[in-house]
Amino acid sequence: MKTTQERHIIDVLFVLALFGIFAFSALMLVMIGANVYQNTVDDMSGNFDSRTATAYITEKLRQGDVMDSVSLEQLEGTDAIVLSQDIEGQEYCTYLYFHNGNLMELFMRRGADLVGDTLGAGQAIMPLTDMKIESLSDSLFSVNLVTAEGEAKTLLLTIHSKQ
Repeated sequence: MKTTQERHIIDVLFVLALFGIFAFSALMLVMIGANVYQNTVDDMSGNFDSRTATAYITEKLRQGDVMDSVSLEQLEGTDAIVLSQDIEGQEYCTYLYFHNGNLMELFMRRGADLVGDTLGAGQAIMPLTDMKIESLSDSLFSVNLVTAEGEAKTLLLTIHSKQ
């Protein structure tokens, strides 16, 4: 009678140990999966930010690539890509520039004076750490930008309408 009682306790301890190992393995699997998921989300977010900024600037330049409509100008001391267009006899400009940690876009009539902060009047497109624009030639622009995550990107943009 004593041996059956000891065997019964060993059976219970074995089942409990087996359950503990299963629970620990399941917990570790969930933790590893969560870590992989978090890394994937972080990578996707970084890719989204850098690709969105470069794609936005590239697409705006392509849309405005009409003869003599793309230039690099100063807007209140800040370098800006200027896309000019004629709307019902009036010249309007779209300015792409960096201000207060954001890629900004401002659409206004050429020569119009805004009351207050002209740079702040633009629409914030997305956060950036820095952006520098320079004209390498009449038809080639270089845009160096740093995303909010610190990733540096360089765009070389060609104006096809000037060729």
